[in-house]
Amino acid sequence: MRISIITVCYNAEKTIADTIKSIRAQDHTDYEHIIVDGASTDGTLEVVQRLRHDKLKVVSEPDRGLYDAMNKGITMAGGDLIGFLHSDDFFCRTDALSLVAATARANPDTGAVSAGLVIVDPDQTGRVRRAYGTTRFRRWMLRFGHMPPHPGFYARAAAFKAVGAFDTRYSTSSDFDWMTRFYYVHGMTSASLIQPVVAMRAGGLSTRGWKSMRAINTDIHRTLSEHGVETVAALIWSKYLVKAGQLLPTKKSFLVPDAVRWKSG
Repeated sequence: MRISIITVCYNAEKTIADTIKSIRAQDHTDYEHIIVDGASTDGTLEVVQRLRHDKLKVVSEPDRGLYDAMNKGITMAGGDLIGFLHSDDFFCRTDALSLVAATARANPDTGAVSAGLVIVDPDQTGRVRRAYGTTRFRRWMLRFGHMPPHPGFYARAAAFKAVGAFDTRYSTSSDFDWMTRFYYVHGMTSASLIQPVVAMRAGGLSTRGWKSMRAINTDIHRTLSEHGVETVAALIWSKYLVKAGQLLPTKKSFLVPDAVRWKSG
């Protein structure tokens, strides 16, 4: 089972090496890694070139934002499964792709595999701040603005063909719009993976304070309304009660392994 991993980046010289190395360390070797760079002005491309290998494809050019770049990656992808691992993220285990592929094979009627992730300290990446699982997710939770973590979501190529591209009208919530179309408009399902496969550094677009939360929730309300999913603003804001639970002590299965078996730096 061939897996396409798409990395969108811009001026990511400090972190992209970890992304690339964690992919190269996977024990599932039937993959392609596609880097879509937005014409970085720092040393990102130098780092990429230093770590370049035969499974890595790179395009570097200006884009019209994050989701435009993600759409470029989808058009380049040739895998049976397609997912995203951006330049602030890395696989936290070397069997991540093997777990995803095995789950997809065991659940042939599903449109995607949905895996958990952990959010880690940006400077001490072995320190877990939050654990974000998927096994309890149900479609109705989208009405509350709650969706599976996108960096752990690997959809079949056929699902991308049916659901379509990311809507570039949204600056921060097009992944939620895509999930709404996947689960509600097209009635697709996903198979959950209890193990975390991705570590995400804290501090991304979706975790930048009150203004960011308000913009995201406004977009979520808009996309649910456009797709005929009933909700109200209070329901969407209530999702932060769930997120608060992610700060509680986590089960062992959701912790980043003490010794990640690939070398950073």
